[in-house]
Amino acid sequence: MIEENKKPSVILFDVNETLMDMSPLKKKVNDMFNSKRGFRIWFGMLLQYSLVDNCTGQYHDFSAIADATLDMTAKALQKEIEEDEKKEALALMKKLSAYADVEKGLKLLKEAGFRLATLTNSPMPTLTAQLQHAGLTTYFEATLSIDAVQKYKPATESYQYAARALGVSTSEIIMVAAHGWDIAGAMQAGLQAAFIERKGQSLYPLASKPQFVCKDLVEFANAIIKL
Repeated sequence: MIEENKKPSVILFDVNETLMDMSPLKKKVNDMFNSKRGFRIWFGMLLQYSLVDNCTGQYHDFSAIADATLDMTAKALQKEIEEDEKKEALALMKKLSAYADVEKGLKLLKEAGFRLATLTNSPMPTLTAQLQHAGLTTYFEATLSIDAVQKYKPATESYQYAARALGVSTSEIIMVAAHGWDIAGAMQAGLQAAFIERKGQSLYPLASKPQFVCKDLVEFANAIIKL
């Protein structure tokens, strides 16, 4: 648990798979490739090649990398996909629903006086569309994308950018995410962290342990409010 004198003032949320349920996109990609492994291979490549940009000093926005890695996935699975199929699949990123626990959890945190913000690898147009579609926009004082700094999470620079944008030190922020790599990156950058145990996700065993491990956002909200 967090010590009382270190209680964070800002709660920073990852978006994809933390707030947004990507099940419709997973089904679409798997159907497109006629493979139960399709989404896992593609999303893994998407994260991998965003880090290639970090390491090589290049930058392509997440949507461009998503498009390119769909082609790579098709080649890996020896499938052919049409441009229209790709566009239809990628368009679903903007039309995802929030998990059932999300709005209740955000409301509890907002009413408790916490500052709420997002930090995502998605570009701003996608982030804006996602939050509007899910009806979550009003809960956040800031909606941040790594586009502004052109360094993908879990690079330290992305979390430091969020701290500057929010006018606080990294130690005053707690990162809430459903990905072990995001938790590891945030803690290495000096943030506190809370891992949400979404289906199929796990912590990285070689990284520092987060202050909270919760089954959903409501459990996290109740836990941090009690501090």
